[in-house]
Amino acid sequence: MIRRAPLLIVAAILVVWANSVNSPFVYDDKVEVVHRAIRDITTPMAWVLYNPGRAVLLSTYAVNWAVGGLDPRGYHLVSIAIHALNAVLAWRLALRILTPGRALFAALTWSLHPMVTEGATYLSGRSDALVATWILLALGLWIDDSRTPSPRARAGALAATVLAAFTKETAAILPFLLFAADLTLVAGGRLALVERRRYRPLVLLLVMMIGAQLLRSGWPAPEVPRSALDHVVSQAAAWALYLQLWLVPWGQSILHGLPGVASGWGVAAAVGFGILTVVAIRERGVTAFAATVWALPLTMASAIVLRETVPEHRAYLSGFGLWLFIASRVPERWPIFVVPLLLAGLTVRRNQDWRDEPTLWGSATERWPESASAWYGYGQSLKFASRWSEAEAALQTSYKLDGRIEALDDIGICRVQQGDAPGARSAWERALRDEPGHCPALNNLAELAHAEGDQRAATSGFLSTLRFCPDDPIAHYGLGMLHLDAHESDRARFHLRAYLAADPGGIHARSAVSALSALGLAP
Repeated sequence: MIRRAPLLIVAAILVVWANSVNSPFVYDDKVEVVHRAIRDITTPMAWVLYNPGRAVLLSTYAVNWAVGGLDPRGYHLVSIAIHALNAVLAWRLALRILTPGRALFAALTWSLHPMVTEGATYLSGRSDALVATWILLALGLWIDDSRTPSPRARAGALAATVLAAFTKETAAILPFLLFAADLTLVAGGRLALVERRRYRPLVLLLVMMIGAQLLRSGWPAPEVPRSALDHVVSQAAAWALYLQLWLVPWGQSILHGLPGVASGWGVAAAVGFGILTVVAIRERGVTAFAATVWALPLTMASAIVLRETVPEHRAYLSGFGLWLFIASRVPERWPIFVVPLLLAGLTVRRNQDWRDEPTLWGSATERWPESASAWYGYGQSLKFASRWSEAEAALQTSYKLDGRIEALDDIGICRVQQGDAPGARSAWERALRDEPGHCPALNNLAELAHAEGDQRAATSGFLSTLRFCPDDPIAHYGLGMLHLDAHESDRARFHLRAYLAADPGGIHARSAVSALSALGLAP
């Protein structure tokens, strides 16, 4: 069974993920992969300087681009391969501490669970899967070296640590995971038996790498303002939801409507996890190690304040800790493998939600009908699919739920596409009543005036935008083209160059460069 286990695991993953290969780029993929990912694999310094803390991750996107451009199938195949490798590494790690049957159960149940789809199917979730690759590899090699000293195993663990540090910031947990493995699995919970000198190069390496990243970019800025109390308590509630979804995988969503504020439920969850931590530490052995694998990745990820309180890809590696613990307690009999079989069916179903963006966001509105963000995401996806009337209805729901001004911007766009220019103007004017100086609405009104042939109103509108947003690229581009049409070369040159300075890779960049060239000017 041991010799055939890797083939069984990989084959199961390939079968379960077969229906995800043709899924398109969705949600953050359009920003992180389509627009921001480094393209030129022949100049490594380009992606190192772009984001050194994720250079290894960016290199995988660069390889995808070099081989297949923006064909999402190649990206999916690489992500599935990474997940399959993780499943084999997880099995190998479990085999070091569990019986063969339980190790296979842990690896299969974790890797075929629908909760891993955001790491294996969602292309922007590749960062969590890839950093898990190096963490799992380092853990296995470190345990081998702890039990039977091996310079090769130790060097491999250090190399995996370097790769992890250049994949994602959550690699900072790796020394603590390795220490937990030594303490719980090798030293039997006796601190005096842990050879702490082994950690010096490891800690020094990570401190230097992560320190350099922090000096360059600083700690990731909060996506939304949130007090420390609200964040800690809401993340405790998020952990409880993660646990629920790993145990009862029903109700998954690209977005969860859990508010980022302190609540009684969050406080109760924090107390509960505190008690479980104490119990796990007292248990020692596999239980303590599994609890560490569950808690440390989530702790590091939760330290970064995101708008979305429960992104499922954050719990990718943590789920293995949970199923490692469960596997250590279940009877080693063949009927237990019904569990991963059932989960595989649910994962096939979950992967169907990723087949297009409206389906993905539509499932979010069904799960969280009171969430303005879910309805806004649904409306955006319908807009991109040119389903204008449906998009407007979803965006109207989002606006009614929380007065989201961006929804009015898109409602106006939907109305223009349906031939309702007065309705579009009404939506954008309402946005300006809600927020005077809202630059997207000012730009939209200026572009509408331009389309209607009112060049004076269009010019006045774009100038109004620049009074509130001096570096707005759309306003600069619009003014540049208006002045170009009016044969006002100096003004056209000024605004077109300002556009290229503000958004050099923007959607109008080629047009701006061509216009400047037509004037006999360099960009």
